[in-house]
Formats: sequence, C-alpha cells, structure tokens
Amino acid sequence: MPSAQLSAVPLPDSLHVALEAHFERTRAYFSGLGAASPEAIVLGGGYGRGEGGIASDAKGAPAFFNDLDYFIFTNEPGNVVLNDAVQQWEREESERLGIDVEGKCLPRTDLEATPGSMMFFDLVTAHTQIMGPKDYLAPFLPLAQAESIAVIEATRLLWNRGSGLFFAKADLAAGQNLSVVHRNQAKAKLALGDALLTIRGKYRPYVRERQALLQLETGIDPRIVELHQEGTAFKLQPTQTPELDVLHATQTVLTEIWRACFLEVESQRLGQSFRKSSDYTRYSGKLFPETSSLRNYLLALRDQMKRGGHLSPRKDYPRGALQRALLSLLSEPSDLTSAGRFLGRSLANIQTAAQHYTRWWGYYS
Repeated sequence: MPSAQLSAVPLPDSLHVALEAHFERTRAYFSGLGAASPEAIVLGGGYGRGEGGIASDAKGAPAFFNDLDYFIFTNEPGNVVLNDAVQQWEREESERLGIDVEGKCLPRTDLEATPGSMMFFDLVTAHTQIMGPKDYLAPFLPLAQAESIAVIEATRLLWNRGSGLFFAKADLAAGQNLSVVHRNQAKAKLALGDALLTIRGKYRPYVRERQALLQLETGIDPRIVELHQEGTAFKLQPTQTPELDVLHATQTVLTEIWRACFLEVESQRLGQSFRKSSDYTRYSGKLFPETSSLRNYLLALRDQMKRGGHLSPRKDYPRGALQRALLSLLSEPSDLTSAGRFLGRSLANIQTAAQHYTRWWGYYS
C-alpha cells in the first residue's frame, strides 16, 4: 500500500507560492483578533491533503480548482467578532485566489462525537495545520480507523453524488451547464469505488491510495475500478468538457453502475435484499430505522407549516424520501409519478422535478 507521503501531489511553483502567501495572510489576520482569535486553524479537503486539483487558466497557466475548506477551532463558535472576521476573510481570500475559501467555526470537542464519520477520518488523518499548537488533532488519531467508518457514510456519499448525477441528467436534457455536468460525473466516478472501500473497511484519505487498493480488491465490477481511475485523474488535473454525445454516453453508464452500487450498500446497511430500484422505493420499512417515527412526523408537520409541503413517507426521516425519489428520478425514463409521491408534488417534467428535489435536498443534505 502506498505511503501517505507518496500520495501527495506537489503543486506547481506558482500555486505553491500563492498558497503559502495565503497561509501567511491567514495566520496574521486571525492572530490579530485578540481575545477572539481561534485556538487552531486546519485546512482539510484536497489541498489540505496535498492533492488539490491543478487546472489551467485562460492563458494555459496553472490555476487552483477546488475550494479551500477550513476548520476554525474555537471554544466560542458563536463569537460575533470571530464570525464577522471569518466572513470578511472568506470574501477577501476567495477574490484573491479565484476559488471559494470557506471556514467553519467549531469547538474541538465536536470531533469527539463524530469518530464514525468519513469527514472525521479524512480530517484527522490528512490535513494541513495553519495555526495553533503543534499536532493539534493528534489526540484523535487513535479513533480514526477505516473499519470504524459507518456504512451510512457510504450511503450519504452515494446519495450526494447520485443527486449530482440527477442534476446532470436535468442539465443534459436542457443542454446547459455542461462543465458542471462533467464535474458531477467525475465526482460520481470516484464515489462508486470509495463507497465500496468504505463498507469493506478499507477507505483511505488519499485518492491514489484508494485507487491502488481498488485494483487489489476482488468481487468489484472492473468498470468501477476504471471509472475510479478516471475520477482520480480528473480530481488531480481537471480536463476540458467533452462533447455533448460523450456526456450523454457517460451519464447512461454511470447511472446504471451507480444504481447497482447504491443498492448494494443499502442492502448491507439495512440487512435487506434490494435487487432493483423498485425493491427500494417500495420498501415498507424505514430507511432510517434508528430515527423516531414521532419525531419524523413532527418534522413533516413543521415542513408543512413552514415550507408549504412535506416529504413522504412521513414516518421515516425526510432523507429517506429523497433517497427513494432519487432512485425514481434516475430510472430511465424517470418515474415522475413515484418521485412526485415522495416529494409531495405533481411533477410535470424533469425540470420541475429538479426544482423540487433541489429545494428539499438543500434542507436535508
């Protein structure tokens, strides 16, 4: 298995200099807040792991591609001075770097409640600390075990990337946002293999490590390994948007494989056998059995009163309805009748479905 050091991808000199200058500005900015200064600042995501995307600008020069995702640790996450400072810093640095710079304020104790999450595992095992005491997250390393990542994390990953595939389907139908379609497809290519590694207890924070492990795994569709390799290449060095017919062909293959992968993960998580989409969408049990039916009914009542509608079935956590709807919408052709039943709306076409799905996805993603 490759080492973490070998998994990092060096930035071109120009981007390395720009990133180091950004780090210096960030340290100076937050250190100057006095009593509102955070305890530590940690960069997660691709650039924090040393494998952020390297794109090309209009002149062919290297350019940043991914967002910069920061975790800003403080005992006072609601501190007004700090939060206002974070918002100003986000605006200024986003404008300077040409990518989104985002910071989330939280106490370090929040990490104690999330050892089974993929976010926790990625952050603790692979990050860049910008400010604060040395090895600030080291105490959490013993908890960051790949075999401890919950299966629901694989479900969440596939649901999010499957939602991206549905948005791509709607955009392809309208012939718009093709670069976004290309990016959503690339993310889905990665998610398939990553989800299967997760449920096997073999997920790793570095994408090239995961690719190497997939090639050694047995019982995985070879197409998933190949797609993961394509997704890895795109993540590290994004490519130009293909022609429309290529995007359509990719969408067809990806959706078919995504569906099989999602049903495999959900079959393992719920101890059921979902062989086809209808087995899942018509499942009479709760997709989130650990949640309280009463609380879910109250969420539906709140949504009806405040948002003018609710998702069904009401006894399940609302994300369950969205997952059922997604399987219906990614059918070919889309089953708008079933999706509408889960979304609580009559859906005239895929564009209408995209509007309603996006709205609820924003609430419960």
